Amino acid sequence: MSQRPVLALVPLEAVDQEILRYLSTAIAELLSLTVQILPPKPLPFNTYHIVRNQHYSTQLLEYLLARDDLDEPFRMLGITSVDLYIPIFTFVFGEAQLDGRAAIISTFRPRGEASGVRVPQSIFLDRLLKLSLHELGHTFSLPHCRQEGCLMGFSPTLEKLDQKNTEFCEYCRILLTDYFKRNGL
Repeated sequence: MSQRPVLALVPLEAVDQEILRYLSTAIAELLSLTVQILPPKPLPFNTYHIVRNQHYSTQLLEYLLARDDLDEPFRMLGITSVDLYIPIFTFVFGEAQLDGRAAIISTFRPRGEASGVRVPQSIFLDRLLKLSLHELGHTFSLPHCRQEGCLMGFSPTLEKLDQKNTEFCEYCRILLTDYFKRNGL
C-alpha cells in the first residue's frame, strides 16, 4: 500500500489553531491528501512593502520553497494573517505556482480586516477553504475557470468569493482527476 502524498500547512507568523485544524481536516477529506501542520515560521522582512503596508506574495512563495527544514512535502500551503499584494493588483487573497509546489493564502481580507467589519466565523472559514482549494488547484495545473460558481473561478472581491461553490465544476474535476492519475496519486 503506497503512502498518500503530504500537503504541509505552513503558518507564517501565528495563525489561529482552529483555522489550521479546520483546513487540515477539510483539505485532507476533499483532496485525499495527508495534511501535516508545521510549526509557525517568521515572515521574512524583505517581503514587506512599507508604502503599501502589505507583503509581496510572490516573494513569500519563494520563501516557502527555499525552506531547508522540510522533508520535501508534495505541496505547501502557506497561511498568513498579513495583507498580500502583487504589483499589478491592489491586493490578492492568495497566490500559487501553476503546476508548482507552493501556494499561499491570507486571512486578512476574508476575515474583514480591510473593511473593519468582521464576518461570522462560519463565513470566514468557508472563505478560507475556498481560497485554499483554489490556490492548491493551481498547483495541480488548473487554470482559472469560466464556469459559473466553479471553485477555480477568478475572485477579485469577497462578494465573488462568497458566490463560489466549495467544489470544482465537472470539467475542473476531470482535469484534477487526470492530473492525479498522470502523477500516480
